[in-house]
Amino acid sequence: MKIDLLQQLRNDNPMVLNIANSVTQSDVANGLAALGASPLMTNYDTELKTLTQMTGGVCVNIGTLDDRQNSISNNLMELATEFNKPLVLDPVGIGAVPERLEVVEDLLRIAKPTIIRGNAGEVASLVGAAWSSKGIDSLDKGQTQDVSEMAQACAKKFSCVVVVTGETDTIATADKIAKVYNGTPMFKTHVGTGDMLSSILSAFAAVSEGDFYEAAKVGCLVFSIAGEIVMNDYPEIGPSEFGIKLIDKLYQITVDDVEEWGKYDD
Repeated sequence: MKIDLLQQLRNDNPMVLNIANSVTQSDVANGLAALGASPLMTNYDTELKTLTQMTGGVCVNIGTLDDRQNSISNNLMELATEFNKPLVLDPVGIGAVPERLEVVEDLLRIAKPTIIRGNAGEVASLVGAAWSSKGIDSLDKGQTQDVSEMAQACAKKFSCVVVVTGETDTIATADKIAKVYNGTPMFKTHVGTGDMLSSILSAFAAVSEGDFYEAAKVGCLVFSIAGEIVMNDYPEIGPSEFGIKLIDKLYQITVDDVEEWGKYDD
């Protein structure tokens, strides 16, 4: 795994243009900045073309939907494709809400993302697999579907890298699979960590010289280790303090930390 991409990201300071979940914009922006990227949020269609040309990567998150944001997301996905920018799609909640799935299916008819990042329920919805979800959460217990097969089916269907996050993160292309075993259950408790990771994947994609599978693997590993170290160092903290310390650890984490703590199949 090309762990040195972490230092490359900090050297390059790539801009990441976000259509963000309004609930978690602050976490996303601060997480990107702490890691070494330059966050930019927009909800203004007139500037989309200019910003897309300037940016290193794009992240479209459907966490808070409305008609205007849907239209802007459509336009931004078209522009990311036109200007050959890495594009991460975060299909929040589509495993539980059919109307959200319809929105994402429309987006995927417009442009194919570079990376899709979701939980198992969300990715299952994209390939018509059976999986239980509740709101934005995937109900993983008792499921029999193989996550690796599901991730690869999604990667093949949309010709992209697919990241399925959970207790173990699965990163897939149509013919390759990697697993990241680091992390902490606190990721499920602090709202916004998934949104933060999606944008961070866009930052890594921006500096990966087109190796988006490697970008997704390293992004998941760095983020998961940061959360694990926080809970190792402060096991008694709650969700609020976890969020603060996670951003601090993203600022502090080093290549040596990743090499020391990393648990993965590559």
